[in-house]
Order: sequence, then structure tokens, then C-alpha cells
Amino acid sequence: MKFLWIVLTLSGLWMIGACATTKTASFYVKARNPEELKVHAFERCGTNYKVLAYEDDTVRIECLGKKD
Repeated sequence: MKFLWIVLTLSGLWMIGACATTKTASFYVKARNPEELKVHAFERCGTNYKVLAYEDDTVRIECLGKKD
């Protein structure tokens, strides 16, 4: 019985960890010009980012990998 609880606990922790690491980080940034966009994106994602959408003065950015 103790072995079953250990297996269930470890598998639960493994699933939580797997779900947490696959979520991509996307966020909105207020940027009036491309330089502000690059600065904000670099501060949060490093060099690995993708611009998902442009709006009036807001940009949605997604981090593609871990920060450098």
C-alpha cells in the first residue's frame, strides 16, 4: 500500500511539472515604437521571442525558449 501511494504521488508531481513547463509565456507590452518593443521583449525573453499581434500601441509577444 505504501508503494502505491509513492507511485501516485510521484506520478502526480511529474504531471504537474510536465504541464508547467509546456506552457508558453506570452504577454502584452505597451510600445510606441519598435525600439521600445525590442527592449521590453529582450528584458523578458532574451533573444528568443516572437511578435504575435500588433494593436494600436500594444504588442503581444511570446517567449520561444528560456531566457539567455
